[in-house]
This record gives sequence, C-alpha cells and structure tokens, in this order.
Amino acid sequence: MRVKRLKQILLFGPYVMFLAALIMCIALFVLVGRQNSRIDAVEEELDHISMNQDSLIEEVSSVTSSVDELGSAVGAISNELSLIDIGTFGNAGSKGHARVAWPQKVYLTFDDGPSSNTAAILDILDEYGVKGNFFVVGTENEQLREMYKRIVDEGHGLCAHSYSHKYSEVYSSVEAFTEDLDRIYNLLYETTGTEPVAYRFPGGSSNSISRIPMSEFINVLDRRGIRYFDWNIVAGDAVNPMLSADRIVENSLCDLSEYEEAMILFHDLSNKTSTVEALPQIIEAIQANDIPICVIDDTTMAIQHYSKTN
Repeated sequence: MRVKRLKQILLFGPYVMFLAALIMCIALFVLVGRQNSRIDAVEEELDHISMNQDSLIEEVSSVTSSVDELGSAVGAISNELSLIDIGTFGNAGSKGHARVAWPQKVYLTFDDGPSSNTAAILDILDEYGVKGNFFVVGTENEQLREMYKRIVDEGHGLCAHSYSHKYSEVYSSVEAFTEDLDRIYNLLYETTGTEPVAYRFPGGSSNSISRIPMSEFINVLDRRGIRYFDWNIVAGDAVNPMLSADRIVENSLCDLSEYEEAMILFHDLSNKTSTVEALPQIIEAIQANDIPICVIDDTTMAIQHYSKTN
C-alpha cells in the first residue's frame, strides 16, 4: 500500500509541482501587470502635476510682477481716502488760525494728465476766464505733449508730477527720484521753453508708499529751488472714477471756509469725465463769492502735508 502511494506521488508529483509553479507564474504576471498599470497611472499623475506646477509658477510670476504697482495704487488711494477724513494739514482750526468765511484764494489743480480730458478742461477754464494748475506726468504721445504747450500758452500753471508716476521707481532711491525729476523737467522745458512752476509728489508728501524718508526727496527739491505743493481739499475723483459730478461739486466746496488759501485736488485722466462735468458748477460757485482763482506763484501759501516732525 505504501509502495503504491509512493508510486502515485512519484508519478503525479511533478505535474502538481508544475501546475503550482504555473499558477504562481500566472499570479505573478497578473500582479506585475497591475503594478505596471499603477506605475503608469502614477507617472501620468506626476506629469499632470508637473504641468499644473509650471502653469502655477507662470501665473505666480505674472501676479508677482504686478503686485508692486498694484500696492502703489492701493496705497495712493488709501492715502487720499485718509486725507478726506482728516481735513488735511492746512486746516485752520488745527493750526490755531481764525476760521474764515471764504478763502482769499482758490487754486484748481489737476493731476496725472495730460489726457483727452485735459483739452476739455482747458476749454472750460477759458470759457470762465480762470486759470488752473496742471501737475503733469511724462508721455510719449506727441499729441498729448502739445497739451504742455497749450497750458503755458493760455497762462495756466504748468507743474511737474514726476515723469513715470510709478511709485516703485520714483521712490526706489534718491538717485532714481533725481533721474525722474530731471526727465520730466527736461521734457517740459524742451516742449514749452519754460520750467514748471512747482512740483507735486506722486501720492503727496505724506504718502505711505516710500520706504525712504520723504525728507530726502524734499532736500533734492530744496537744493534746486523747487517748491512742492500738496492739497487741502480733495474732490474725490481719484478714489472713484465713477463718482458723480454732484458729489465732486459737494466735496470741492463744502470745506472751503476752513482755509485761508484752498488748493483743490482734481485729476484730468481720460476716465475722469465726471470731473469735467462738475467743473463749471464749482467755478460758478467760487466766482459767485468773488474768490480769486489763481495760478501758483511765489506768493502762494506753502500747502504741504510733510512736516519736520514726521
């Protein structure tokens, strides 16, 4: 009996072992196939992640490149918003001067031009027989450069407001500020034959953008005998381009009695159409009270936000 079983084992054993080995091979083949499929899936996912990463890097780079200018713009708007609330630095009560019923002089100042609206503003000023003060920036547009000459020819105040108006460039260093200053002054002189009568810092002398103390830039102006001016009344057109003409009129006139000399901040960029619409009402209200509307000159009060204690 044992011999018979041994013969069966010897006879069928190799077949059983072969079958077991075959089953193991098939199982291994299946497992390897599944693993290869998983590896392919992982590689595909890695490729997808890599593509997304490259796209994300490009997007981050694009966003980063504009963050500086966006931060500058936001800072400028925040600065002007704060000035609306605090009444600015020429406030008679804060300086201990007596309040006046109406200012002795009003200065209409227009920042950031020239643009397509500059001509419209000049037409309105001519219609009412008054003069304005244009704090202009640099432009490569030859037609807009003609506005520099028209401003001078019609007796308005041509003033500088930097060439680039890019905070990150203008305030990056004293050398960069000086280079920008030279560039705008040279352009205006070459175009009009006259130098600007004054300068206004982008964002004002109290801006919160510059990491360098504003006193260093003011010293550059002082060494050259250049006066700078800020403002003590904000029309509000910089904060909201869609601000209604009625609101601009209200902002421009409601605090006039606070100042001995009032300097109103407007903007003559191409999107400031409501400023153009509001201007005739503002001029008519000022003229109705017999207040002179003046060009900045040597007798103009130093309306400046920066103080030595800053």
